[in-house]
Amino acid sequence: MLNRIKEMGPLRNGLHGVALTFAMLMPFARGPEYSATWDLFFGGILPALGPIVVILIGLDIMMSSIYRTDAEGDEVARLTLIIRAHWVIGALLLGAWLAVFLPVLL
Repeated sequence: MLNRIKEMGPLRNGLHGVALTFAMLMPFARGPEYSATWDLFFGGILPALGPIVVILIGLDIMMSSIYRTDAEGDEVARLTLIIRAHWVIGALLLGAWLAVFLPVLL
């Protein structure tokens, strides 16, 4: 399992780490109460960066799918693993973001 995670590369693992961290912190996000304290992070930065990270994950899914069309053998399996991991982690972050902000948006 650890070897599969290492095969994804440090940038993708960093993206996954950021996405999972944001998904865990998203329930603490509030409305826009901007100040010089941590309220700025939970009220402004976290809600703004959540969808941006989901878009980055989507772009990497697209690029991995493109690379997979020309790949062979083990590379296809590696890219398929990356795409599946992206779908799961992106869905978790998007679900956490929507659970908090959909009531505000409606």
